[in-house]
Amino acid sequence: MSDLILVREWDSTAFHLRVLQLESRGYTAQLKTYKVIPETNPESGEVTLLHMIEMVRIDTGPRT
Repeated sequence: MSDLILVREWDSTAFHLRVLQLESRGYTAQLKTYKVIPETNPESGEVTLLHMIEMVRIDTGPRT
């Protein structure tokens, strides 16, 4: 069995910190799923980038 988490953050620093936290808990980043999606604020015209990646942990035994 595996656990899957989708990490989505607007701030790149928060995104990388979350990925590092999950990796320290045994999750592996699925590099094929990494995306940076530009979003435009309709009021200001400012472009903001959404960072996304799937993280998976393969469960190899009972949890304690």
